[in-house]
Amino acid sequence: MAKLQTLMLVVFIAVCCTLANSQVLTSVPRNVASTTRIRGPQNVQGADRKRLGCVLQPVPNSINKYRVHLFSLGTSLDFYCAQGTIFYPDKCACDWPKDRNMVLPAVPTTIRPQTRPFPDRTVRPGRRPVIDNVRPFMTTTPEPCRFRADPDRNFYQEFVIGFGWSKRPCPIGTLYREESCKCDDIAPVSTLRCRAELYVPFDVMPIADGAGTSIPIGNNGNVDSVANAGRFDGSGRLTIWMYSNMDFGELLTINLRFYDFPGGQEEQVLVSNCFDKELGSIEIATRPRKKEVVFRGNTAQSGPVEIALPYQEKMWKNVTYAYDGSTLTGKVNGEEKSIPLRGNLDIRFSGFEIGMCNGRGYVGYVDELRVYRCVNHFGLTRPNNNFGFTRRVI
Repeated sequence: MAKLQTLMLVVFIAVCCTLANSQVLTSVPRNVASTTRIRGPQNVQGADRKRLGCVLQPVPNSINKYRVHLFSLGTSLDFYCAQGTIFYPDKCACDWPKDRNMVLPAVPTTIRPQTRPFPDRTVRPGRRPVIDNVRPFMTTTPEPCRFRADPDRNFYQEFVIGFGWSKRPCPIGTLYREESCKCDDIAPVSTLRCRAELYVPFDVMPIADGAGTSIPIGNNGNVDSVANAGRFDGSGRLTIWMYSNMDFGELLTINLRFYDFPGGQEEQVLVSNCFDKELGSIEIATRPRKKEVVFRGNTAQSGPVEIALPYQEKMWKNVTYAYDGSTLTGKVNGEEKSIPLRGNLDIRFSGFEIGMCNGRGYVGYVDELRVYRCVNHFGLTRPNNNFGFTRRVI
């Protein structure tokens, strides 16, 4: 009897060990395999692997928005593409639509603030002040610098989500300084003369910057170079993205010449930073029926102002737009007029649009376009102490 009980105990123990080993062998590998499938990089599919390099994601049911996950906040935010562009996941960027006839949803208009708590809300490189919630108009600890130095001190580098570090030019006549995180060093005397940072001669295709700073220029495909001039048919548009959200401050000069053709809208844009249905804070436009050029400026201090000057048909018209912080001056060939305007030119979301803005398409030729972030007095009859030199960026 004792032997039978001992035999039964041995069999029971053996069966328990077998079941335990079976459970371990069937459960542990399954959990390990599941973890590997989720986290192991060797199991990421090829298409997913390509997407790992792009931090921008499409937004369901929207073609002109993209989504970015903000790890610091633990949430995702949606952003609009620039007006007239749509988001391409394969490019990881917003770009002009392949179908030029595509009807695009409008981008909401931002409201221009009427007052400024600080005298200069600049987007030039620099540390932005942090607002104290108790004393809203007093600054406290500055934020870390969002820029880094470039080997060439005429430039600095800015980090752009999805594109990495991008090279940006300092205003003409200044150099980048790491200590202040600004372009506030005066360049050598030889560079203090007011020089164009953008020059478009329209003598090559694709149309490109000829000032030596290699500023990117977008072409919606309808602007051609014909007889060493840019030909616009009412649907053509060039875009200078670098001037998007830029604070031009109190110094700006634009030179160009144009030869208009019959037809087109009642008002046609030559240069503007308009956005949606809002007029540009910087704008040069033509009114073909009235045979006049319109110069517009807008600041928070003075509000919008406008100058209209006549021009003659069937000839090239030389145009100058100049702002020096106190006066906006417009000139068309021999006709010149000035109007009081004070404060910083308003910041606009849009970059510079050449040949079209708000649907106001220009019909004719444009040539010798130059943009100065200083005031060039050459060709103007009204000299000024600021004209011809750049002002130190504070």
